[in-house]
Amino acid sequence: MTSPATSPAGTRTIAAPGVGGDLGTIEAADLSRVPELLGRARRALPDWRAAAPWQRAALLVAAADELATRVDELATLHARESGKILPQAHHEVLGAINLLRRNAELGRTAAGELAPTGSLPGGERDLTIVERVPLGVVVAVIPFNFPVELTMEKAAAALATGNTAIVKLPPQNPLTTAAVLAVLERHLPAGVLQQVYADAEVSAALCSADGVDAVSLTGSVGAGVAVARATAHLLRPLHLELGGNGAAIVRPDADLDLVVSETLRGRLLMNGQACAATKRVIAHRSVAGELTERLVAAFGEVTPADPLADGARLGPLIDDRAAARVEAQVRAAVAAGARRALGSAPDGAWFAPTVLADVPAHAAVLHDDEIFGPVVPVAVVDSDAEATALANATSLRLTAAVFSSDVTTALGIAGDLDFGGVVVNGTNNYRPPIVPFGGVGLAGAGREGLGWTLDELTRTRFIALRGVRPAGVTPIPQKE
Repeated sequence: MTSPATSPAGTRTIAAPGVGGDLGTIEAADLSRVPELLGRARRALPDWRAAAPWQRAALLVAAADELATRVDELATLHARESGKILPQAHHEVLGAINLLRRNAELGRTAAGELAPTGSLPGGERDLTIVERVPLGVVVAVIPFNFPVELTMEKAAAALATGNTAIVKLPPQNPLTTAAVLAVLERHLPAGVLQQVYADAEVSAALCSADGVDAVSLTGSVGAGVAVARATAHLLRPLHLELGGNGAAIVRPDADLDLVVSETLRGRLLMNGQACAATKRVIAHRSVAGELTERLVAAFGEVTPADPLADGARLGPLIDDRAAARVEAQVRAAVAAGARRALGSAPDGAWFAPTVLADVPAHAAVLHDDEIFGPVVPVAVVDSDAEATALANATSLRLTAAVFSSDVTTALGIAGDLDFGGVVVNGTNNYRPPIVPFGGVGLAGAGREGLGWTLDELTRTRFIALRGVRPAGVTPIPQKE
């Protein structure tokens, strides 16, 4: 197994998935750490919240400058402990630094607005300021697939706006994220930012503890629902991104070369372990056969390899258990009537690209059984209406795609897709930092991205100054 091992002392040894080899150790917290973490965060909150925005921003930018000198080192560690191929790990570290800088700037320049109370009779002399204020202590729960970037997505936005933050590290691959946070912590006052490595019990206790003002979690549906249940009586703000079973609809007039290249690019990101990946291809019967053959040929050229190897396109899954789960999902789809047109049983954490042909509409993988691995199920439909209905038939509606040379028709289909985002003629694994990223249904609640996360981790407050404008109301002359 390549998952972390626990010693009696509570330390965890982190091993490289697939290739093996210990990468380091990390101390696992027990329940006694929760009050300590919250006490430090709450004590640090008043001064950090009261600091001038430019002061907070300056510290965050200084941390970004230091991280920029360590990109190669951090990317190499990230690739090794995550199984992510090195170019993707490098891109993620750079993206995280950019998110830190951009959130610092957004926090520095956030200015609020004036409410138009003067438009109401009796409000002519009032001046009402609407500002965004921090929520308080924010707990950020980070997943294994994009941990460095998502840490900055959440924590940087929280810190830039005057919150204090406690980051719960990903269980399988905490080392790179911990190293990045250590740099940030050195630039900040004590208690403003803390990190903790803990099991599910401690994480649940932290998210539901008194003194926490909000939780921002990216993870499984089960984790999100558990936090929602544990905090329901508190009405605590929850910012949740819980995955997706994204669909790509392929119409008869689609450019199949484009479909294949975009599906390949989007499905292999993080070795198929991305929330917004194309996890279902819904193809019109007139093109489904040819498309399946092309997908088999394209994915068949990809061989899992050491993520640090030159030219590697696909690394191992995060651990052996993840690969075993994907294999069980594939076998269940075959038992339901699908055909395994490409692929084989996993070897430990190594999972070769797999194409499932002729997946019947009732198969679980076409609904809420999200496959977190490099598997492409292809379903066959006879109309746009059937394709749209099947695409929408999941609770995990994060992103979707439509491929067609008829853009007007594609836009019409996009309007009928009840997802958080829809891409026309491109992979639905689309997440530039400036779009509001988030889903519908069990895919989550809230939106993430530059400015969007900041809004989720702040609230509005108005301050009304009564009677400060010039006195009186000038009568409007009447027309003679």
